[in-house]
Amino acid sequence: SFGSNRWQAAFGQERRQFARQVATLSVQLEQMVLEAVAETAEALFTYNRGNFLYDRKQRQEQEIGILEFRNQQAELWREDIRDIFEMTQKKMDNYAIVTALLCDMCIAFFTEGRLERETPVWLLYFYMMTLGSAFMYLLMSLWFAMQASVVANCSSVRLLTQFVRLPVPTWKQIEDMRTYGSSYESLSTSNML
Repeated sequence: SFGSNRWQAAFGQERRQFARQVATLSVQLEQMVLEAVAETAEALFTYNRGNFLYDRKQRQEQEIGILEFRNQQAELWREDIRDIFEMTQKKMDNYAIVTALLCDMCIAFFTEGRLERETPVWLLYFYMMTLGSAFMYLLMSLWFAMQASVVANCSSVRLLTQFVRLPVPTWKQIEDMRTYGSSYESLSTSNML
């Protein structure tokens, strides 16, 4: 019985030592597992955060590209309006030049375009009346051409300043294009992964 007590005491001591070693190894294993889980979670978080920021940067570049496209489109519309109204102005300027030349001819007929002395009076009255009315119509045509040119210019300015403006983004649109790094942290876990 004495030998068995010694054997039990030695075995009990080895068992306690083994239990301490198992407990130490268990704690070390738990620490290693926790460290691995923490490193994996951190790697996933930073990897997905990097992807999130990359996607947001791409979205922001796309929205800026859309704004640039809208600016180019509006500039094309503005150029079309300028072309249409410049065509009207040039046409009215050409009409004014031709009308001024015709008025000059009417004045020349008034001063130097005399009929012969034996011309009947009724024909002279008819000649002066038609020449005078032609001069008045030409003068009105000249005045209308100048007015049409001014109205075309004013209408062009009005359209360009009131209706076909360059699309300037609002502060809300600019703010919606921005992405904050902290916005990733407010996502749900399923969206983060």
